[in-house]
Amino acid sequence: MKRINKYLLFTVLMGAASATYAQDHYDAYNFANGDLNGTARFVSMGGAIGALGGDISVMSTNPAGTGMYRRSDAALSFSGVFAGDGARGHDGARMSFDQGGVLISFDMDNPVGEGLQFVNFGVNYQKKRNFLFNQKTNVGFLDDYYSQTYQIANLCNYAYENKYWGTIADMSATKEDVHGTILNEEVDYGYDGFPASSAYFEKATHGSNSQADVNISFNLSDKFFFGASVGVYDIDYTRESFYQETGTDGAIYDFSNYYKTEGDGFDVKLGFIIRPIEDSSFRIGAYVHTPIWYRMTDANSAILYLNDQYVSSGSNSEYDYRYRTPWKFGVSLGHTIGQNFAIGAEYEFQDFASMHYSEIDDIYSDYFRNQNDLIKKTYRGQHTLKVGAEYKPIEELSFRVGYNFVSSPFKKDAFRIIGYDSAYTETDYTNWGNINRFTVGLGYRYKSGYADIAWQYQAQKGDFYAFDNEGLKPTKINANRSQLMATLGFRF
Repeated sequence: MKRINKYLLFTVLMGAASATYAQDHYDAYNFANGDLNGTARFVSMGGAIGALGGDISVMSTNPAGTGMYRRSDAALSFSGVFAGDGARGHDGARMSFDQGGVLISFDMDNPVGEGLQFVNFGVNYQKKRNFLFNQKTNVGFLDDYYSQTYQIANLCNYAYENKYWGTIADMSATKEDVHGTILNEEVDYGYDGFPASSAYFEKATHGSNSQADVNISFNLSDKFFFGASVGVYDIDYTRESFYQETGTDGAIYDFSNYYKTEGDGFDVKLGFIIRPIEDSSFRIGAYVHTPIWYRMTDANSAILYLNDQYVSSGSNSEYDYRYRTPWKFGVSLGHTIGQNFAIGAEYEFQDFASMHYSEIDDIYSDYFRNQNDLIKKTYRGQHTLKVGAEYKPIEELSFRVGYNFVSSPFKKDAFRIIGYDSAYTETDYTNWGNINRFTVGLGYRYKSGYADIAWQYQAQKGDFYAFDNEGLKPTKINANRSQLMATLGFRF
């Protein structure tokens, strides 16, 4: 019974679900999460410039930060992203266009320190998330006992009992004559899997979530700075995976999956910065981001082999739905000493348990209601701490350093639930741990032009499960990667 306990839970949760949608509670986090990205200066200071401002990428965090500008600015940023060995025929390193923007600063010609000093307008594109990830894993702790086929057999049994077949169950057991890959020959005994002696898993994801912000900010008396940004987002995400199991009887079972998501959305960001102490450059900033409201389109397919012989395949046509990310709140501190040193610190909070799916046609409300319940059971609040510093030994040259800590949003013992009638064909999931980011950079100014470079290393570990069986121990994996980027800009 140990292999069935969790499935009793999803029978209750998923019994009324339709087989039309594939997006689930684990993919929700995938599309709400973001990278540290932007200009090379922004990245090399760990993004901790919400109170310091003066960088075009700050409009994506604290929109008031562009209020520090007294001249117009234009910048372009490129990078190379390195994510280990390639997988599924895709390279482990890619070039990326990460940022491009322009900001126009208008001097209001009021007396210095009195009234409205500057009004600034900006538009900036940057890559919110680069989905480049490669995984090659020898699955551990099978002990000649555990197997993905047991999980799928349970799905087949529930599908047979309820007379409704989802894609993964239908692929594995033909419902007309009850013949398929995983079964007992006698219907009365139900479907069953076979224990595995070894297993191998491979995954490649690629694509991006891009954002474009339109920003306006105000400088009042050089003490109060207010700003707002409207963001537009575009998701293009592809995932390919391959799972191979060798049974204790020598049977070789291959399962390949393909998954595609496209989407677009928007949000609104508001922020302010204040200098609370007269004749001091110390600043306090705060900001709030509304959820990003997305309209998404998914499609997926899978193919199954046994002993190198084709067994079956399944695919689902495109389907549309709505998705909402959490609210985001941030506070920041910044201070400069003369013209040579600046330091910033920032804290952000998002409650990933508040992510939300909704239907478009009012047909699949039960499915999305169940997924939203699972989101609440799977996730918790995420805390992000950013610190960064900049030192100028001479006016033209800058040295920068930064650090990020991002807490894991997963609750303890979170796991993926797949409905017997679901269109979902992937059983794997990873409960990711904390993220640590380390950044360094250099900047050079010559007259009105500037060039910056930054290097970022991101370290993250996770507990990987190729499938879900009660008692199965996780295989440890990591999502470590590095990024080398450059920005060219001009102030006018």
